[in-house]
Amino acid sequence: MERWLLAAGHHHLLHIVAPIIARARGYFEEEGAGECDFFCTGSDSNTIEGMKEGRYQVGLDPKPFLVCGAKAQGVDLWIIGGWLNSPAYAFMAAKGRGIATLKDLKGKKVAAREPDAISVRFVREILRREGMDADQTVTWVIKGSPSRRFQQPLFDSGEVDAGMIILGQAPGMIEDGYPLLADLSKVYPNGYAVRVTAVRGDVVRDEPERLTGLLRALIRAYRFMNQRYQETMEIVVRAGYRLDEDMDKSLWEKKYHMFERIPLDGMVGEQGLNQVIEEEKKAGKLSASFGAQDILLDQFVRKAADSVKRRFGDGCE
Repeated sequence: MERWLLAAGHHHLLHIVAPIIARARGYFEEEGAGECDFFCTGSDSNTIEGMKEGRYQVGLDPKPFLVCGAKAQGVDLWIIGGWLNSPAYAFMAAKGRGIATLKDLKGKKVAAREPDAISVRFVREILRREGMDADQTVTWVIKGSPSRRFQQPLFDSGEVDAGMIILGQAPGMIEDGYPLLADLSKVYPNGYAVRVTAVRGDVVRDEPERLTGLLRALIRAYRFMNQRYQETMEIVVRAGYRLDEDMDKSLWEKKYHMFERIPLDGMVGEQGLNQVIEEEKKAGKLSASFGAQDILLDQFVRKAADSVKRRFGDGCE
């Protein structure tokens, strides 16, 4: 078998934990996925460009709107599964600055982890729904991860006026007087396809069984991550991986909160994918005729999930 390259666009450790586990536990071999290498390309755009050029077979974590955009431009890509099917944040403001509603953000500074962070997209959409253009309304400040430990000092010092906070940490901040501007679980009650698994069209056509095997291996890894956290982190450390410098390391002392947002059946939430597509249409980036049927092939992940379920129940081994 040709060695497959599995590309993660984002450099954060979270994005490659599943293949680390799949390799260490022998899932790639057991499931017939063949030899698989994985690495971070540096950005989702790099991942998609590498897939377009035939250098990478699979994108482990691209943002779906980028995959849809490439597909609409004729790139032979498909979404075959989900990776994050719901947003994990609340949009909050500093206290004592007269910010009570989204309208009060005019001229204010909003934190973002990276210029193209998914949080930036969420803020743009939240403000768009209020008839506001985020890029003309606020100033973006690139400052750290969206944990309370990182963001509250920025709020309190005046370095930023608002930003995303991990959803589970929002109640404590609300109790301490920080205004809640938007709870993304309520903004997107039917979910939102934050990140997906994508594949080249030639892989779909030429190696469907191997592709299904790869998905079986990843699904087992998703379950292992969630069910055996201590062992997961021991494997990660033994493999030589470290947490990112801008990561709130205390979040990893117990099971990292994002693990639970990775679907244990590997499937993408179709309503959440449709939400992404509709937002792209409203932004004029996709044609009115573009739909999930043009980008989503979920028969492989359904077959893979059924196989894992038959053999391991809700477990992984």
